Amino acid sequence: MGKIIAVATPKGGVGKTTTAFNLSYAFALNGKKTLLIDMDPSGSCSSIFADMSFTGGIFDIFTYSRLLKQVIHPTKQKNLSFIPFNNISYHDESRLTKLTNNQSLFRNQLKPEAYYYDYVIIDCPPYLIGMTTNSLIASDSVIIPIQPSPFSLKSIGKMIDHIDFIKKNYNQHLSIEGILLTFNEKNSTASFKAKKNLILKYPNHIMRTIIPKNTDITNAFFTNQSVISYNVTAKSSIAYMRLAQELLEKNQVSLKSINKHLSEINHK
Repeated sequence: MGKIIAVATPKGGVGKTTTAFNLSYAFALNGKKTLLIDMDPSGSCSSIFADMSFTGGIFDIFTYSRLLKQVIHPTKQKNLSFIPFNNISYHDESRLTKLTNNQSLFRNQLKPEAYYYDYVIIDCPPYLIGMTTNSLIASDSVIIPIQPSPFSLKSIGKMIDHIDFIKKNYNQHLSIEGILLTFNEKNSTASFKAKKNLILKYPNHIMRTIIPKNTDITNAFFTNQSVISYNVTAKSSIAYMRLAQELLEKNQVSLKSINKHLSEINHK
């Protein structure tokens, strides 16, 4: 079964959608069959595919209008499929809190479909209740994007507490894939201090890859592209390709460890 990774943190403007989309694109370029899911009612991720026509989306799952497999759409990028968040009304958005009370619905629909993919990436909204909680219940791990600033750092503790809550009550196998530094400014004193504090407080969770602040990311979104397809030589493009490689290597090591453990058990 493909690994399900939620991209989540209770803070807006830290690069969740940018990371979810570009990481999915990088996985696809690496030949990994990837499913990207937009779980954010704002539809930021879906807007990237504005030139495509979609029949149904995530909202249909929670209203029992369609099955999850019926709202998976192929994209122009080979190996990359996408589930959008429907363009819904204010009334429908206000219904989401009640609709997401069935916290096993999304997980039960997603798990069978995950077998057809190497990776499933979920773009979560910038809050913890509702869609994010449903995403974490269905996921194997979480990437926590964070802008290295004092205001963003405060959200990490809240995110980790919520992950612990999900593990205790719904999904004991959920793990932290890593804390990803985004919008990093190499020569900024604020970025340096923030990174230092993060490393001191969460030394086991900081990812090797750091995403630099780069205008190509913004320009790519305006043209409905990944930053990799917009400018493959951009620093941010190289960083997202490195992030994909970091995760591929990490999960390959994990798979080898599991297989070794199973082999030892079989020989006892």
